[in-house]
Amino acid sequence: MHSRKFLVQDSNTINRLKKFSVSDREILDKRTKTNPRYTTVRARTDTGFNTQRRQELEHEIRKYYKVRNDEVFRRISLADLLQLMVAHSERVDAAVCADRDAEGDSVEMQVPLKYRDEVECIIHQMDNVKITSKTRSPECPYVIIDVRPQNEYLTSHLATAVNHPHSRLSRAVGWECAELLAYKNHPEFIIVAYDEGEDLAPEVVATLQHRGYNNIFMLSGGLHLARDKFGFPLVSDDSALTLRPQVISAISQQLSDTVLPPLSMADASEWWAAASKLPNATTTPTDSGFTNITRSVGQHTSRSQVKGKDGQPVRPWR
Repeated sequence: MHSRKFLVQDSNTINRLKKFSVSDREILDKRTKTNPRYTTVRARTDTGFNTQRRQELEHEIRKYYKVRNDEVFRRISLADLLQLMVAHSERVDAAVCADRDAEGDSVEMQVPLKYRDEVECIIHQMDNVKITSKTRSPECPYVIIDVRPQNEYLTSHLATAVNHPHSRLSRAVGWECAELLAYKNHPEFIIVAYDEGEDLAPEVVATLQHRGYNNIFMLSGGLHLARDKFGFPLVSDDSALTLRPQVISAISQQLSDTVLPPLSMADASEWWAAASKLPNATTTPTDSGFTNITRSVGQHTSRSQVKGKDGQPVRPWR
């Protein structure tokens, strides 16, 4: 393309157009400036899972996961753990309601006054035996272990998590907390360990598995993923070991509105299909008093689920 000159009316200024050759790729790399006003607006033409979406997914996986080929432990995704927490809380609420109905229908047995002191003493001794016993069956089907130092745990942690610093494993005696002893190798329950960003948890989980724990899992993404995708009330400084109904309802809503990253590129197309169904970034209040934040599609990632031969998700705790 040859250069040319043109004159501007009522002016002596001569503007020159830049000269480009066929082999010059500078004009091909030129991009139109984007308007910040329309950053959250999606294009009408949806080309599906293309190279750009694949690069976004690879960025999300590298941001939260540090998967290695020589891992000797098992992983559990944040979505599967939250589904287990919600399902257990709903089951507990249903059992409490049934117990209340049964107590209302039953008649309290009266103990004669002269034997009442002896009965109360026996009941007190039985309660002490249950509290001090380490072999009793846990009520919750999971236990979440935070392997970070105690000061970091007190700042923020996952709901119902118990602190067990990784430095405790170097002790000769007393390196197991009461929760680990209660859940060790239970056929129906699991132990989930996590840290900030998969720096300490892999070593802790591998060590516990080497010491005889066969029902321990590592939470993929750790607290970093939970804080970025969910935040409060899943991540807070509350030290309660049980979930309130308001927290459960908020977590359930967040789980339905959030798409989490898979562990590999195998679920790439499913990730984009799930992310495309979500709306743009909005903030809506809920009845429980919490705020649910739905991020834009460009920041969403896919939910990690292992599927069996029949196409149904496989739950590791079953």
